[in-house]
Amino acid sequence: MMLTLKKQLRLKLQNELPGKVAHIEVAPYRKVDFTEVDILNAKKSGVLILFYLKNNEIYLALTQRCQYDGKHSGQISFPGGKVEETDKDIYHTALRETNEEIGVIMQDIEVIGQLTNVFIPVSNFLVFPIVGFINYLPQFNIDNNEVEELIELKLTDLINTRELVQNEVKLANNTKLKVPSFVFNGKIIWGATALILNELRHLLFELELN
Repeated sequence: MMLTLKKQLRLKLQNELPGKVAHIEVAPYRKVDFTEVDILNAKKSGVLILFYLKNNEIYLALTQRCQYDGKHSGQISFPGGKVEETDKDIYHTALRETNEEIGVIMQDIEVIGQLTNVFIPVSNFLVFPIVGFINYLPQFNIDNNEVEELIELKLTDLINTRELVQNEVKLANNTKLKVPSFVFNGKIIWGATALILNELRHLLFELELN
């Protein structure tokens, strides 16, 4: 199943992506179209959608951020972070940050493409979601300065999600907002991470993984 997923998803990523439709479903509280000026002035970051096998099931690795004085404190995200001057490209950024945050060996990850970029206006980041596979169960080593908890999401749980759940979340400025979200094992996933997950969900609907 892993090889089939990698082969079919690689082909899908080479064609037109369902990013705009998928993003609109998750973000009715914010716009998804931004100007060229918005994008050009944004800071760039790379995150990794990492597929791996555990107990003969395919999983994705997510992280819950530590609490800190910032706009994304405590939120659930894919491992990743901002571009550094020493990074060769955005793929290197995503792999390096994944290694630093959860200890996965960069050289063992096979990158097959990327999903649609996500602009986060509140922090002025343009996020590049990179898709990668590793052919064994990683020995995760969590950086407790950045990551409060590793969240292992079973791929079938994402595939079997037929509709999103409305949840109330509190923003950094204490504003409360009702947003469409994913809920897995009691964890509420919203915002940019939910946008990325929803596009992946759209792509998975179209694959034949049996």
